[in-house]
Amino acid sequence: MPDEREIGRRVRDSIIGTIKGTGDITEAVVGTLSSTVQRTIKEVGAAGGSAADLAVGAVKGTIGAVGDVLGLSALTAANTVSTAADAASSAASSVGMAAKAAVVGAVRGSADAGMETLDAISKTSRGAVAEASAVGADITAAAVGAVEGAIEIAKDTSVSAEDAASAAATGAINAAADIGGAAATRVKAAVEGTIQGVKVVAKSTGS
Repeated sequence: MPDEREIGRRVRDSIIGTIKGTGDITEAVVGTLSSTVQRTIKEVGAAGGSAADLAVGAVKGTIGAVGDVLGLSALTAANTVSTAADAASSAASSVGMAAKAAVVGAVRGSADAGMETLDAISKTSRGAVAEASAVGADITAAAVGAVEGAIEIAKDTSVSAEDAASAAATGAINAAADIGGAAATRVKAAVEGTIQGVKVVAKSTGS
């Protein structure tokens, strides 16, 4: 029966070529990546497995693929202080876009499997931040990207943008709290406020 690791591997293998081909991940690539994530969840899910595990695994696979590709490019580019800063900024932007794409695709895919939308948003956002930390990527960029993905996916559901954003922010902060208090503070500051015109307020968190 497929599990989180299997779906993560499948998603990583499916999108790593796309990421290598484009270099930085831009808004134009988000739709391609999210469709790939959704399709892979559907394919693997047909063999059984928990929708939640598959959704979280898919998000982790996406962020992991970005870490694999952009980690190398950042090291190559970082010959001077200025290029290192540019590489870090580009990588953070790409991680944010990848998290957005992953959450959109994973929530759509898990909805096909009957998973409740807000639960899927919370779990996938948490997975995005956890994996960003694991691969040394910018966790605040991943958190904001996850919230943006939640706001986008809310348009396709009966869930309000505010509730979707709150679920994503809460999941992201909880993941950051598992890393440490300072990380939780940074992520909370990044995701609470107004994002894409939506007021974002996390629920009281606990891991």
